[in-house]
Amino acid sequence: MRNEKTVLKEFLISGVALHTGKNVEMKISPLPKGSGIIFKQGENSIELSAQTVIGTEMATTIGGNGVKIHTVEHFLSAVYALGISNLLIEIDGEEPPALDGSGIQFCQELEKSGLVEQEKTRQIIIIEKTVRVQSGNRFVEISPNSENRFHINSTISFENSAIGEQSFAVDVNLENYREKIAKARTFGFLKDFDYLKSKGLAQGASYDNVIVVGDDEVLNSGGLRCENEFVRHKILDVIGDFTVLNADIIGNYKSFAGSHNLNNQLIKKILSDKSNYSVKS
Repeated sequence: MRNEKTVLKEFLISGVALHTGKNVEMKISPLPKGSGIIFKQGENSIELSAQTVIGTEMATTIGGNGVKIHTVEHFLSAVYALGISNLLIEIDGEEPPALDGSGIQFCQELEKSGLVEQEKTRQIIIIEKTVRVQSGNRFVEISPNSENRFHINSTISFENSAIGEQSFAVDVNLENYREKIAKARTFGFLKDFDYLKSKGLAQGASYDNVIVVGDDEVLNSGGLRCENEFVRHKILDVIGDFTVLNADIIGNYKSFAGSHNLNNQLIKKILSDKSNYSVKS
């Protein structure tokens, strides 16, 4: 078990947003123990929870009480890995900055600010039963883990030979997040960019923050950062999506062609029946 944490001092993260393409600034500030993760836009604010997820197309969107923020999962993955429970995020746009399209810079900035351990035990959600959500051949599921770990095993499959079928498995902890997950970038297909931009998406996408996939190759001049970077990024997304619970997770997560939508359905299905899980704090 670990205690709750917050940041030591207020700091800023700024940059171009992935989908809106606008420059955005986030001010991140410490909060007392038991406060939760609070997002604020203007004068309105919400506490992050499973109930605040209002959209899952291409990214995870949270909203309520006059607040609406897209693409929170990359930032939240770093929040989970670092065990941060209490945080105020004031944002002057509709989504966090994309930075390099991964979670590593968020992790570095949060650590650089300094982290403070607080005198309250961080809540743990222990999965007691197997819970599964399926759509065709795609599925996500979570089952009990006897070793007190959050273990993720994900597989993706694309016809594009630059990706193909990839699998990766990892225990979620800070060391593994830093070394194996955090640097994995989001990705997109060149053939889809015009369509996405016509829908108001990917306005800020570039070779600096997206792995761009052509017909059968990665088009970024630097190539990939690691083997299986595509599926590693999907695991980063899973971590970010589960951060809405603001608790450490003990369970085995497994997926084939998972998505933000399926992850959100899974979280809501877990919470819908209290026999699916227990809470320790």
